Amino acid sequence: MEDSTANENNKEMQDSDDEEKADVEMECEKDSDSNDSDSENEESERQVAELQKQISKNPYLYDVHIDLIKLLKQLGELEQLRDARQRMSELFPLAEGLWLEWLKDEISLAGDDQKERKKVEDLFERAVKDYLSVKIWLEYVQFSIGGMASQDGVIKIREVFEKALSSAGLHVAQGSSLWEAYREFENAILMGVMPAPGQVATKQQEDDFDVQHKRIMALFKRQLSVPLNDMEESFTEYKEWLQGEIDSQIKQQFHKALEYYKKIQPYEKDLLTKEDKKEVYTSYIDYEVSHGTAARVICLYERSVQENCLEPEVWINYTQYLDSKLRDETLSIPVFERSVRNCPWCSQLWSDYLLTLERAKKSHQTVKGTVDRALSCGFAEGGSYLQIWTTYCDNLRRWIRWDEDHEEQLTLFRANIEKAVEHLYTIPDGDPSGSLRQFWASIEAKYCKNVTKGRELWNEIMTEGHGNEAAMWLNFYHFERCYGDNKHCRKLLQRALNSVSDWPESIVDAFINFEREEGDLEQYESALSKCNAQMDRIKERRKQAAEKEEGEKSKFQKGGKKQQKTFDKGHHTDKGHHSDKGHHSDKKQQFNKKDKNTKFDKRQNESSEKVFFKPYQKKEMKHEDTSERISLDEDQKASNGLKRKAEDDQSSESVFKVPPPPGFKGQKSGPPPGYKGKKSEPPPGFKGHKAGVSEPPPEFKGKSSEGEEPPAKVQKTDGDDRLHEGQGDMGPDKSSCTAFVSNLAYDVDEDHIKNTFSQFGEIKEIRLIKNFKGRSKGYAYIEFPDELCVIEALKFDRTPLDGRPVYVSRCEDKSVRKPQFKFATELEKNKLFIKGLPFTCTKEALSNIFSQHGKLKDVRLVTYRSGAPKGLAYVEYENENEATQAVMKTDGLAIGEHTISVAISCPPDRRPQKDQFVPSLGSGKKETEVRGKARTQVSLLPRALKTGGAASSNEKPSSKSSSATANEKPGSKEQSGKSNDDFRKMLLGNK
Repeated sequence: MEDSTANENNKEMQDSDDEEKADVEMECEKDSDSNDSDSENEESERQVAELQKQISKNPYLYDVHIDLIKLLKQLGELEQLRDARQRMSELFPLAEGLWLEWLKDEISLAGDDQKERKKVEDLFERAVKDYLSVKIWLEYVQFSIGGMASQDGVIKIREVFEKALSSAGLHVAQGSSLWEAYREFENAILMGVMPAPGQVATKQQEDDFDVQHKRIMALFKRQLSVPLNDMEESFTEYKEWLQGEIDSQIKQQFHKALEYYKKIQPYEKDLLTKEDKKEVYTSYIDYEVSHGTAARVICLYERSVQENCLEPEVWINYTQYLDSKLRDETLSIPVFERSVRNCPWCSQLWSDYLLTLERAKKSHQTVKGTVDRALSCGFAEGGSYLQIWTTYCDNLRRWIRWDEDHEEQLTLFRANIEKAVEHLYTIPDGDPSGSLRQFWASIEAKYCKNVTKGRELWNEIMTEGHGNEAAMWLNFYHFERCYGDNKHCRKLLQRALNSVSDWPESIVDAFINFEREEGDLEQYESALSKCNAQMDRIKERRKQAAEKEEGEKSKFQKGGKKQQKTFDKGHHTDKGHHSDKGHHSDKKQQFNKKDKNTKFDKRQNESSEKVFFKPYQKKEMKHEDTSERISLDEDQKASNGLKRKAEDDQSSESVFKVPPPPGFKGQKSGPPPGYKGKKSEPPPGFKGHKAGVSEPPPEFKGKSSEGEEPPAKVQKTDGDDRLHEGQGDMGPDKSSCTAFVSNLAYDVDEDHIKNTFSQFGEIKEIRLIKNFKGRSKGYAYIEFPDELCVIEALKFDRTPLDGRPVYVSRCEDKSVRKPQFKFATELEKNKLFIKGLPFTCTKEALSNIFSQHGKLKDVRLVTYRSGAPKGLAYVEYENENEATQAVMKTDGLAIGEHTISVAISCPPDRRPQKDQFVPSLGSGKKETEVRGKARTQVSLLPRALKTGGAASSNEKPSSKSSSATANEKPGSKEQSGKSNDDFRKMLLGNK
């Protein structure tokens, strides 16, 4: 018994030891699990810190954001998870799965708290704006139904359903689920309106039932008119629910939608089966654009960008459709915002976005913020940065109001374009051709009249490795041609001729054409000489390069067939090119990349023969054909002018082919313009063999009156050499009552003319002359009842109308009527002539300045035909003494940055002599009678020394004295010559 008791005690002790051992083991396991968990948490936290560090360095790492969100959700860090999701949603549009995961987490935490539910609603609104997602809309309406018990709960639910249908109700594949959910919700409300079984419905219940029944019928009707999947099942369901005859209109709409659905069904099948969905969407969208509505096109674009969200081309097509077809900024701006969040690397999207913001008249701060966002995206190419800066600078230029106070706007423009230039300078291939500085130079010269600044910018560009590029020099020359002067143009072309190596022929063309238009005979011949010398040097270098290449080729040929094949493969593309191709290939390739729109490749890819064809020569001319060139033999040039003779290609190697003179039409040498006899062709610049008798230059029209635009700037109309166009068979009685009005602005119509000229009397008819396109030609005929009205209308001559001076005259044949000028052309001691005025000076400002010195009678600003000021003016006082005092006090007065010159009005004698052209100073662009002789060449002989005599008929005037003899009056008495002493006494006033 004792033994059994002892055994039991031993057993209990052993069991107790086993339990203690098991407890110790469990504690050890717990400690081990705890240590493992701690180590895992530490590792996860280290990974979180590493991912956050990567995002801080580059926030546009999409995959890093995804990994961080997954890791934070595993750790259960709610606040950090919310922050990570929020940060990612601000940078990228979230995919459907990410939004659903986020929304479900927030819905589970919201409960019935109205504030939390409002936050979830805001989150849903953000989610449905990223992509078109039917699943997110279904979650949204389901969440809204959960708040049905709240105030206006049913109204809010219906609002969410309507938003869902307007966004995704046209989705052919998934839209029917939204319609069905909406109908189920309304059916549930209908069941709640019906009375319980066995009870009689009240009047209110019957009314509510009818309203709800009509609402469900309207939903069916809307759904059956939309092409959707399973639309036939929906029609069957409608028949069962209606339990009656279906309306014929609903049937008609259903069959029309069903027919359209069958046409687009192949596209829907292709979207389910084909891998390249982008191509299917493109064809599908093209069909919808042609046959569907704008809403269907937008829905289809939304489906396309959902599946091709990283394809910039899809977004560009979508935004261009919105801008070009709908032109509704409220639709396009949100789409642009989504596009740049999906494809921030696409500069085209950013550029179009900026233009849309400008079109929507958004604030400058909004546009500037968008530019900053674009520049921070980190584009892969320098051209993308250039596109953003160019678009922004264009916006700033358009923001300037030049006719108002624009100092602040101009300062902002200059600061930003300078910042852009500095920024692009730090980026490889940011602006290789200096296009921004070219644009800046044009703005400074055109609007700010600061040509010096423009030249500085261009010189900076040319010193950055563009000195040998013809295209850059030509652009520089065009700038100088538009805004500079002939002196700088000539210097620039000389620099270009000595610097260009890739296409010197273009500079030669520009140089020679410039001298033909602007230079005299000496300057023209000097340009020819320089061009020929330079081209000879270039041809020599090309010849040497060709010989070197031939030598290298012969070495390869000796190396065997293998080497020969290698050589042919490497030089196959050089066949038929210039002989200096190898010498300048790198430069040419660089040049061709910079300007693909030019025709330089054709110049560079001609054969290596030494014939340089001009731009105006026929492209069909072959090298084996004979070509024309100009012989510059001095004896022939002195007697018969420039002669043309045909030579073969070999002889043309030694002499550069210069362009033909103006008017060249064939092998025969024709007479100069205006020549009527049968005499031999005079040399360039010679005006005639008869002393005192010469033909007027081409298009010479008589004297140039003060204030009128010189002949070079007056465009010849269709009626200059005949009766006025539109005059028709007007009789003498009718023409005497008609006024001819010219130089009208092209947007002035008959009503505007009538309102302006009705002050002079009743208007019977207005005939505004138009071209075949229906646009005004700028002149009209106004018929009055009598001649007195015409006389009154003549007072309106040279009065500005819409910024242009209107010329009013009688309706007469130009060959019969005498030229008239309403202002005096002799000395007027009470009238002042002012020059050097700023172009911004107004009549009121001028009156304020000169009215301080006496009572004014009239102030007149001289303008061109376009209405642009010439910087000249006439101020007329009541008496001569006041005018004299005004001259003494205002001559040399500074107005802004200009110093004006004031003198008593005494126009030079402008009466035209027979066969004589009278030039005028400041008459603008020169015109020439024959090549090399400027029409505006002014005589250097003082007016006081001019004599009335003419050279005898048997004397031949020299070319040096042609300008002086041009001003002598023919037919006057011959006077004896004067000695040097006589001239000295006349100049010094000694008797």
